[in-house]
Amino acid sequence: MTAKTMKIFVFILSVSVLLRGATEAPHIKAATVAYEDGKAAQHEKNLQGAVNSFRKAIDVEPTFMEARLALIGVHLESGHRLEAAAAITQLLEIDPDAAHYRIVLGQILLEQKQPERALAQFSFILKTDPYNADALLGFASAAKQTGMEGRASAALELGRKHYPLDDRFTTVPSALKHD
Repeated sequence: MTAKTMKIFVFILSVSVLLRGATEAPHIKAATVAYEDGKAAQHEKNLQGAVNSFRKAIDVEPTFMEARLALIGVHLESGHRLEAAAAITQLLEIDPDAAHYRIVLGQILLEQKQPERALAQFSFILKTDPYNADALLGFASAAKQTGMEGRASAALELGRKHYPLDDRFTTVPSALKHD
């Protein structure tokens, strides 16, 4: 490669980097503005406005995690648990290790009488964090509802061993009691 060819190559590369940066800035700015509008609407208790703004931010930038988390929060705050579950499912496609939201999804699935799907959520967490207290409790509840009483009892026993002061393991909820 000659010196002249090298200079042309560096020039073209520099221009492309500059142009790329120029096109991304408005994109990110639009997502940030929509997110800030959503936070303002949420603060004003305009939950539908917040939902719309957070969705707009996500549409502009699908990996905008803060907007996704805020959208989930607004849905939960407004009692729209099925919408929250849908938003959590989308979040988990991007961040499958978001244990807190996987637990919330499992709890919503239990509420919706879908214990098999809930069991899958709690099991996913327990594969990497076998002593996660919330996942153990959720797993026990889902296992009981699917007729796996032995697995439910084993999860509760594991919880009692690792969390002896956690009342949730010493006082068995009625959903987990044997009939």
